[in-house]
Amino acid sequence: MSKFYQEVCEQPKAIRETIQNNQSMGIEKDKPFLFTGMGSSLVASKLAAEYLNANGIDAIAVDNSELLYYYPTKFLEQFHVFVISQSGESYEAVELAKKYDSVTAVTSSPDTTLASLAGRSLYIHSHKEEAIASSKSFTSTAALLLLLASKIAGTDLTKQLYDAADILDQQFKNADEYKRKIGQFLDANKPLILIGRGPSVCTAQQGALTLKETARMFTEGTSAPQFRHGPFELIKENLQSIFFNPKGITYEINKNFVLEMADLGAKVLYISEEELVHDNILSIVIPSSDEYASVTIYSYITQLAAVELSSQKGLVAGEAEIISKVTGRE
Repeated sequence: MSKFYQEVCEQPKAIRETIQNNQSMGIEKDKPFLFTGMGSSLVASKLAAEYLNANGIDAIAVDNSELLYYYPTKFLEQFHVFVISQSGESYEAVELAKKYDSVTAVTSSPDTTLASLAGRSLYIHSHKEEAIASSKSFTSTAALLLLLASKIAGTDLTKQLYDAADILDQQFKNADEYKRKIGQFLDANKPLILIGRGPSVCTAQQGALTLKETARMFTEGTSAPQFRHGPFELIKENLQSIFFNPKGITYEINKNFVLEMADLGAKVLYISEEELVHDNILSIVIPSSDEYASVTIYSYITQLAAVELSSQKGLVAGEAEIISKVTGRE
């Protein structure tokens, strides 16, 4: 078992520990919220901001490096700023905390540089993660930020996030079947588009990042409406895609979108709570506890795809030759 896949299997425990240890956060609501990170931390930031906006609370997510160089401190002062770095040592996160010390850090340990610089810290409980691609650290961060956002909004997703961890546990028994189907349906040597809508755009973006880091695939994560506006023409190039569709606001719209893609010739790996039947669609049916919490569940499929498609190319998912686990330079 690769280190990456071992860490994938540790996700339910990490999510539960993160939720259990962050029930009392006491966040003020006198200013809008700004979440920032790089890589998977930025994806989790977008998820939190989207949840708050959906519940009538102003929030934005901004690339950490852009904040560092292109936004003045005066801009940051308008917000409660959350700097997300699972390692707590990412270059941009540390430099931003030096520039503006009123940030709240979201990181893995009080021993990190980011935590030492921040005004306050919240901790994920994924324990040490060694594989290059984030798995348990991403889903734990997403769970923590959703919990935070829901408590700010007065909606509290504690139960839904615990349920998500339980669903993940139940899905592990299907891992070999899922990997076999994915390996037969997708080609590791062709580009891949990952698509979602609403919170599932975050699932798509994280999945695209994971497959770049592991199987070295040319991937893109995007929303279905953005894909319609121009990139839809790629279907004529024997497009392969993954579409994430938990039950939610645009569930029926998404089903029709996927069927249209398939009718036009695209191959679609469809991850949802109900099967879609079409010669060009492979459905993997997975329940979800909540549309937003589904990000922590449905990311499992791209993690399995990373293992299987890396193997197709003679690679070991989670091992790299150029990049390192912590990005300590620009």
